[in-house]
Amino acid sequence: MQSSRLTHITLVAMLISSTAISFNAVALPQAPMEDVLSLKGACQQIALEDQLPENEVATFLLDCVNDQLTEMGYERVASLD
Repeated sequence: MQSSRLTHITLVAMLISSTAISFNAVALPQAPMEDVLSLKGACQQIALEDQLPENEVATFLLDCVNDQLTEMGYERVASLD
């Protein structure tokens, strides 16, 4: 009986993990460049208002833009250059 239960649990775990993998494999759309530029501008304004040190601005901008892109259902960008 325990062997049957263990097999059942293993099969359920495999199904859940394969579903999660296939869900993650779905590619998100790329954001239009005008949206990325608009988000970058908004994030630059935040950095300015928060008086971030110059050496932290680039990292902040990339994180800020990517956070917004993720919320909007878009693929993250590797750089803002």
